Amino acid sequence: MKGIRFYLALYGAKLFTKVLRVLHRNGTHNPGVLALKICPDFLSRMDMPKQILGITGTNGKTTTVNMVLDILSDNGYEPVSNRAGSNILGGIVTTMISAIDWRGRTTKDLAVLELDERSSRLVFPHVRPDLLLCTNLFRDSFKRNAHSEFIFDILDQNIPSSTKLVLNGDDLISARLAPKNDRVYFGVLPQEGEEMTEDNRIQDMPLCPYCGAPLRFEFRRYHHIGRAACTRCDFASPQLDYAVTKVHPDTLRLDMSLKGKETDLKMVGPSVTDTYNLAAAVALLSEFGLTDLELQRSIEKLEIVKSRYQEIDIGGKHVILSVAKGQNPVACSRVFDFIRRYEGRKAVVLMVDDLGDAKTTSENISWLYDADFEFLRDDSITQIVCSGVRNLDYRVRLLIAGISPDRITCVRQEADAASAVDLTQADTIFFLYDVYTVSHAKTAEAVLRARLETKEGE
Repeated sequence: MKGIRFYLALYGAKLFTKVLRVLHRNGTHNPGVLALKICPDFLSRMDMPKQILGITGTNGKTTTVNMVLDILSDNGYEPVSNRAGSNILGGIVTTMISAIDWRGRTTKDLAVLELDERSSRLVFPHVRPDLLLCTNLFRDSFKRNAHSEFIFDILDQNIPSSTKLVLNGDDLISARLAPKNDRVYFGVLPQEGEEMTEDNRIQDMPLCPYCGAPLRFEFRRYHHIGRAACTRCDFASPQLDYAVTKVHPDTLRLDMSLKGKETDLKMVGPSVTDTYNLAAAVALLSEFGLTDLELQRSIEKLEIVKSRYQEIDIGGKHVILSVAKGQNPVACSRVFDFIRRYEGRKAVVLMVDDLGDAKTTSENISWLYDADFEFLRDDSITQIVCSGVRNLDYRVRLLIAGISPDRITCVRQEADAASAVDLTQADTIFFLYDVYTVSHAKTAEAVLRARLETKEGE
């Protein structure tokens, strides 16, 4: 029984959505918030799509959601999704409202939802995914998500028992979620010549979660991602159902085993995190029912979202624009690691202030001391330009990392960052920006382009 409160909430939210569109306002969670104020159990009363795919985890959610939706669309599916909206409760409600008509009847057979880990306790009692992908669990913003084990407990206690899990078998934390649930694992096998990463500042799984004995790592790719076993009990990394077996960086292709069936796929990005995101999407959609041929054909058409990563050549210089999420030490560390391994002389521009957080509160800088700024000490990095409100905090952190002050330049405004780059010293310029500072990166790119096209760098 939907009841009068449900319909009042439905009509109010739909009308509110129309008003926001007329005003060209981006209020992706506000209609849902309004619906919940009128009818707090709105989600429990509404008709749901026949199938629901959920995607959660610390890093890679949005990228993986984009891939999943592009592949589904290429195969003729038209799911409802919060691709362009909020992944917390209000945004989920707004998304689901868009999938029902004015009489409260569902108009979609499939939903693909990006789900904030901490909000899962509010969403899962009402929305029970048939399949739930967890990309990984790492330390994130201290004010939002605290420690990875804190988020693990929230997910572990709230995942519906009927949900089948698609988990990262190389992640020693998220692989343990909801142990009674049906599950499959994806991962990336150690590659020939790949070196273990032993110099991360944080490693959140040094001990067995069951008996407390030290873990023995057969291979550690970064932080707690790898293959390990307990030195005392039988705890160990699980066997992989979906495994990237061979990466071919020269041809930008990879070999992947889908439950024993070998498949050749196009890579969607140069970094190992891109490979994990692709493996996650393939595992989820394989469990959904797409064939290896359908996946292969659709992945050939995929491109990295340019707001997340882009490579361009301007005036004889190579420019790379990449998201490096502020307040997320692991996300930044992965980008720093990618930069130190990138060939040639490099300049790095930091514009990673969390402006979304700054609108309502004070940005917490403690994450800087979990992130591996030491990776930027590499001799191939000729200059680091720190920009934004926290530019001096980045300078202090870089000095603590042992980086010479001669290599550090500070500017207060992000718009001035590109003007501060010494073009005579670097072949490649990296612009690292937060998800809220994409506009700053584009402005910096335009300034750099103007400098290079006037041959200022010569």
